[in-house]
Amino acid sequence: MKKLKYFFLCCLVFPCALLFSACTVKTEYVAPAVTEEVVITSDLTQATNLTMTSTLAIFTETKTGYGAGAGVIYSLDKETGEAYIITNYHVICGDNYFDNLIANRIYAQPYGSQYCSVSEDFMGQTQLITGNNLLTCEYVGGSQVYDIAVLYVKSDLLSELDLRPATIATTSAKLGSTVIAIGNPNFQGLSATRGIVSVESETIDVYVGKESTIPTETNETISYRAIRFDAAINSGNSGGGLFNEKGELVGIPSAAAEDLDDFSSAIPISVAVGTAENIIHTKNTYGLNGVYLIDLGIHYEAGNSYAIYEEQTGLTFIKEDILVSSVSNSSSSLLYESGISVGDKITSIKVGDRNLELSRAFELDDFLLTVFPGDTIEITWVNGDGAQTVAIETTKSNFALVEIA
Repeated sequence: MKKLKYFFLCCLVFPCALLFSACTVKTEYVAPAVTEEVVITSDLTQATNLTMTSTLAIFTETKTGYGAGAGVIYSLDKETGEAYIITNYHVICGDNYFDNLIANRIYAQPYGSQYCSVSEDFMGQTQLITGNNLLTCEYVGGSQVYDIAVLYVKSDLLSELDLRPATIATTSAKLGSTVIAIGNPNFQGLSATRGIVSVESETIDVYVGKESTIPTETNETISYRAIRFDAAINSGNSGGGLFNEKGELVGIPSAAAEDLDDFSSAIPISVAVGTAENIIHTKNTYGLNGVYLIDLGIHYEAGNSYAIYEEQTGLTFIKEDILVSSVSNSSSSLLYESGISVGDKITSIKVGDRNLELSRAFELDDFLLTVFPGDTIEITWVNGDGAQTVAIETTKSNFALVEIA
């Protein structure tokens, strides 16, 4: 009925217009009053618009073709026109992931630009057609294990364009909280989807290689910690930003379940930022490419996990014990003479003025990303004799580049 009603109204308006146009009525033009429209946006709308200015579409050219992904501005100096960008390692490697071959060319483009595209001529040859506001990226370093890479840009455009570094969340994404995923799906430029966090932290296995996402002779598996959320993401969302309702960065979208809709994963921000800082520090200090991680000389695992619902916050938290599962017998091990033993429960770690009371095993993993040679580590554990604490200054011999085994 709506179509019929609309049609009749049009038919009525048209002859009336003819009738009045035939009359000789003198009229005086009155300019319409112009008022400034005040647009009131919701917090979620404002957060989405704000985070678009911190996210970049990424386009790559590798030996096997062209790829698309996204990246987040981690730091930005508008006076010098310099920026660091965080993205996924697999975004800038593509099918060359396990060959460690970085893309020949890496470009970034902000929201609102004429994005890059791939064109094919009549001979079947493809080429990358670039748009405007093109930022040429330099590869700083990356880690296969953590699937994080850091890019560097120096361009006058960074001073001219309305861009800003992402605001890093100081707390992890919470179960049930709303999140905004921004990426560059299917070479189409930046776009946003919305969902909720369904699992705060889990370990996932991702098949990466030259074939499909199943284990084969040309594929290998990496395992990493991830946030699970239900916002739809597609190929090209990798490396972009997962933001909370305040517009704070809580993760880096990296993977999606192949056979399940809206079953997506992101690298938690504590891992992404810790890895990025480690990569930048390692590059600048030692000229090495990758994550330089301390070896405590022990292995530990989570045990006795349980959930607690807090009335005050309305949130459910998981707590667990961090239990020592093995101790190295090497005299070069950091904790060799500390007295720590299998079965002991690690309760806290401190470096400088950073003190962390541990409630999850992954918190210790994340903290160690930000420890460097020369730091003094203070570790506390509990056993049958009560609480034990040791403080040890680290040296380069306690560190090694992290590689896939």
